[in-house]
Amino acid sequence: MADGIQKTGSPVVGSWTPVICNCCNVQTIQPLIALELTENICLETKRWLMSKIEGMKKHGGAELLVHPGEDDDGNLILISATKHSLLKATEVTGLAKPYSNGSMMVFSYNDRANFTDADDVEKFLTLSERQYLVKHELDSVKATNDTHIPGYPMIKLCEGASILHSLQKRRIVLNIYPLHDEEKLNTLTKAWYSQLYQVMQPIDFVRAYFGDPVAFYFSFLGFFTISLVPMAVVGGIYYLFPIDALAKFVFVAGFNVIWSTVTLELWKRYSTAKAYHWGSLLMKKQFEEPRVNYWGSVSVNPVTGRKEPYWPRWKRKLRVAMGSAPAVCVFLGLAMLGMVGFVWLETWAKEYYENDSELSLIIFYLPCVVHTLYLNTLSSIYETVSKTLTEWENHRLESSFQSYLTLKALVFSFFNGFATLFYIAFYMQDLELLQKKLISRLIVPQITDQLTETLLPYVCQNRTVQQWKNPKVVQDNEPFIDKIKDQGNLPGFPGIFADYMELFMQFGFACLFSCVCPLTAVLLLVNNVMEIRTDALKFCRVFQKPFCHPATNIGIWQTAFEMLGYFSVITNCFLICISPQVREFAKDYGITTGQLILYTAIVEHFFIVLKIIIACAIPDEPEWVRIKVAQIEHKSQNALKYKLLQQMESTIPDIQTEVNGKRKR
Repeated sequence: MADGIQKTGSPVVGSWTPVICNCCNVQTIQPLIALELTENICLETKRWLMSKIEGMKKHGGAELLVHPGEDDDGNLILISATKHSLLKATEVTGLAKPYSNGSMMVFSYNDRANFTDADDVEKFLTLSERQYLVKHELDSVKATNDTHIPGYPMIKLCEGASILHSLQKRRIVLNIYPLHDEEKLNTLTKAWYSQLYQVMQPIDFVRAYFGDPVAFYFSFLGFFTISLVPMAVVGGIYYLFPIDALAKFVFVAGFNVIWSTVTLELWKRYSTAKAYHWGSLLMKKQFEEPRVNYWGSVSVNPVTGRKEPYWPRWKRKLRVAMGSAPAVCVFLGLAMLGMVGFVWLETWAKEYYENDSELSLIIFYLPCVVHTLYLNTLSSIYETVSKTLTEWENHRLESSFQSYLTLKALVFSFFNGFATLFYIAFYMQDLELLQKKLISRLIVPQITDQLTETLLPYVCQNRTVQQWKNPKVVQDNEPFIDKIKDQGNLPGFPGIFADYMELFMQFGFACLFSCVCPLTAVLLLVNNVMEIRTDALKFCRVFQKPFCHPATNIGIWQTAFEMLGYFSVITNCFLICISPQVREFAKDYGITTGQLILYTAIVEHFFIVLKIIIACAIPDEPEWVRIKVAQIEHKSQNALKYKLLQQMESTIPDIQTEVNGKRKR
């Protein structure tokens, strides 16, 4: 065990970077981030990297605290930060924090005395925020001139290149991950998913430990699950009690339209209030740095004046048009091929079902199950391909990368998930088959996703028999440095993209087709109650702890859900139009097919106008949040005016002195 590492505690100060500031001296230092270097790393390289991380900013360093890990020759580096370094980084990133008057204000280092708990950094900043700030400072460490990496004379760093990113590309730095706090993690698991009767999620605790994006995902998952309750009640009533079929179709379809609109509008209000309390709503917009994997010839950025990679925009557009777009079309064609195969299998299954054999019931549902498994497999392959293609397009900004990746996923997922259902509904006009297919799409993916995403990875982790019998004893007896290495051996966190996509599909099933299958909301409700717990297990125990940047909402997914809500109006109206009950009603009253389509279009336009009216009637943010933000902006403008006035007053005497001097000459 290296000097400065306790067996059951956090590293003490002795082996860390010496702290000059007296108020930053503490007995023990909590490591926030671990860097795993390549095996048999050259000692010269490790020392050089540590010197860069702990060096002064004016010399290109990050001014962070560094610990050599188990020993100097090892391949692990632990990183932390002093209180003042974290507070200065808080100002640079523009995080908003509680002010002495009770409101949220963008943090100012010079005015830190007026911010609540600014002297106690562990209360002032959450664990996730501290790790985000340290990662932000690490990313800012750049080469001050053209140089070679010590120990690797063949590898050259250009001036302005990010040292950490360059080492990651060359596999000198194998992994960088934030560290768990076992005490806080155990407390969180007990309050989150350990107890089956737990109803409310500790969202603020989740946000403090995992960050804003994770908290927004689980908050939306819980909000969506609760919103399914009224739809499940309505669907259960219409399923269990004998009610006129025509009235059932019309009422459920109309309820879907209102439900989807109200749910999304209320969510926007709820998420805005959460973002204000978390401080992310008031964050200053920063100049976005290039992505880690962005590459190109080195040139000077005309905005920042710094050297960074440059890749012509026309080459990126050419790759999108000539490479990515055709590849997406190929996968859409495979999805179409699967739909054709499903229709063929369904026709064969119906003919076999008429023979009334012992296997007829199994054969009757076999096409739906096979097609569902085919679509899930195709989706998994496409997910990997779409990420590879988006990386190949070489987007400069992370926001642009995520937008293109999300667009690819939405186009394919919408087609892959709903094309067969639309074909059955509007071409075959077989509502019985549509209901059967919808139920299979609701049940089969729920089982497979729960197994493949969480339970199997958790079970397959390398655990000993003693760990299964008493994991707490093993954790308590395990050396501290080994616990850190164990965290690095966990699979890397895959992100929450797939989780949002699953919710997108659920929302589509609920608002597009639940008038055909009233129990859709009931099945989704049961699934999501378990989904919250299995996803929580995935975040806490299965994968590495993720780095999370501040966020104000669920991003582009909000727009995707809203577009799906408007599309549901068309679907529900025309499902009513093709239903046998409506056709029989039209036949009895002498309504022709053309007239029925016309009436359906009128009703569809009425519901779209109704959605727009409801959306406009419900403000996107609560009144108190709007007032708070307006007050803060007003104070900021006045402060800026006062500062400019002071600068002008200070320059007037200098100008007057210069004028008088010229007159004398």
